[in-house]
Amino acid sequence: MIEKAPRWVLPGQEIEDIAERLIQEHPMPPHFSRMLAIRGISSLAEANAFINPSLSDLRDPFLMKDMGVAVGRLKEAMRTGEHIMVLGDYDVDGVCGTALFYRVMTNLGMKVSYHVPDRFKEGYGVSREAVDRAIELGVKLVISVDSGITAFEEADYVQKKGIDFIITDHHEPQANQLPSALAVLDPKLPGSSYPFRDLAGVGVMFKLLQALYIDTDMDPADLYDELDLVALGTAADVVPLVDENRVLARFGIDRMRNTANTGLAALIEISGAMKGRVNSSNIIYLLAPRLNAPGRLSSASKTVDLLICENWMRALEIADDIEKENAVRREMNDRVYTEAERMIQELGHEAWTRGIVLASSDWHQGVIGIAASRIVEKYYLPTVLISLEGEVGKGSARSIKEFDICGAMGECENILDTYGGHKYAAGLSIRSERIEDFRCKFGEILCRDLPEGIPAPSITIDSEIDFSYLNTHLINFLNKLAPFGENNPIPLFLTRN
Repeated sequence: MIEKAPRWVLPGQEIEDIAERLIQEHPMPPHFSRMLAIRGISSLAEANAFINPSLSDLRDPFLMKDMGVAVGRLKEAMRTGEHIMVLGDYDVDGVCGTALFYRVMTNLGMKVSYHVPDRFKEGYGVSREAVDRAIELGVKLVISVDSGITAFEEADYVQKKGIDFIITDHHEPQANQLPSALAVLDPKLPGSSYPFRDLAGVGVMFKLLQALYIDTDMDPADLYDELDLVALGTAADVVPLVDENRVLARFGIDRMRNTANTGLAALIEISGAMKGRVNSSNIIYLLAPRLNAPGRLSSASKTVDLLICENWMRALEIADDIEKENAVRREMNDRVYTEAERMIQELGHEAWTRGIVLASSDWHQGVIGIAASRIVEKYYLPTVLISLEGEVGKGSARSIKEFDICGAMGECENILDTYGGHKYAAGLSIRSERIEDFRCKFGEILCRDLPEGIPAPSITIDSEIDFSYLNTHLINFLNKLAPFGENNPIPLFLTRN
C-alpha cells in the first residue's frame, strides 16, 4: 500500500468575495483578508474580536443550565467547611480540570480530595470505587470534571449514599437522558441557552469557578492565575480554538509563559519546551503526551500530583518520572504502529475499500489510540485497533472527516459489548469471536456511506503568495492569529515556480 497524495484546495469564489468585502471595510493585503475569511470572519468587527480577544469576551457563566444551583451548593460547602471530592478523568483535559478545582478551592481555604480513575481497573468516568472512597472520607459533595454525563447508575449510587453530585462535562448526552444529579453543567445539553457549546471539560469547570467568583464578589485575578491549566487542557483536547476557547487559550498560554504553577514549570523544563515561547504546538506535541503517559500506563494521579505540587524539587522528581513513562509509552506505541503497518500491507487493496480493523494480544490498551491516529494520518483510512486480553478486546477507533465512525459503531451495537465517543474518535469493547463479524459490518457501512470510495485527503491553502510578501509584517499578523488549533489551523501558503 502507498500513501495517498493529498489534493491542494485553494480558496473558492465565496472566500474571495468575503475577502474582498473585508478589504473594502479596511484596506489590507489580500492574503490577510483570505486568512480571515477562511476562518469564518466576514466583517471588520469580527476580525477585531478575533485578533484582539479580551477576558471581557468571556460568556456569562450563569447562562449555563443549573449554574445557579451548583454555585449555591458550593457556597454552602464553603460556609460550613465541608470536605469536597473532585472526580476527574485520566486524559489531559480531565487532569487539568481536576487540578484547577483543587488549586482554586484549596486557595480559598477548602478541604478538597480528588480521585482519577484507573484506566484498567475502573475504566472511563465516574466509578463506584470513587464514590466509596468519598464515603470513607466523609465527603457530602462530589463534583465530576470531563465526565459524568452518561453516569446513570453511578449517579443513582451517589444519591443512594446521601451525597450531593454536581456533574461538569462537555460530552454529548445520550438520547435526551440525564443522570440524577443536583446539577448538570454541560453546554451540549438539549435546549441549552449557553451560547458556546464547544468548551473542553476544563473549560466547563472554569465556568463553574468563574460563576462562584462572580456570585461572591471575589477578585477574579486569582482565578485568572490558573488559566495556564485551562489553556493546557483546552489545547490538548483538540476542541475548536474559536470563540470562548480562543480567549481561554490565548490568555492561558500567555500565563503559561511565566507560570506560577511549580509542577507545570518543572514539566516545561523537563520536556525541553522553552518556557517563554510556549505555544499551542508545544502543548499538543511536547506537554500533552507527557501528561497523558501516566494515565495510559500506570495512574493519572501522578499527573494531578504534579500539577498541584508546590515544592520545586518534588515537582522535578515527578516530572522526571513522567518523562521516563513517556519514553516507555513512545516505544510501545512505535511497536504497535510498526506491527499494524505490517498487517495493513498484508491486507492490501481490501483496506482501501473497507477501512482498517486490526487486533492483537500483543498491543497495550493504553497506546492503541495514538497508533490508530498515526495510521489515519498516514493512510487516510478509518481505523480501528483492538487490544485483546483473553476473550475480551478493547478498541480505539479514529476516522477521516468524511466518515462518522461513532455512528458506524452504533450500527454495530448488536456485535459490540459497549461503544462511545464522537464522529472522529470512539472507543469500544468486543468479544474476540465477534471481531470478524464487526470487520465485515464495518466494511459494509463504509462502502455504503462512501460509495465512490475513500477520497484522497485535502490540504487547504490559505492563499497564493509571492516571496516578496514574506516579511515581518506577515509574521506579526500570523502571531495575532495564534493560538492555532482546531478550526484555526496554522496558515499554509502556496507560491509557484
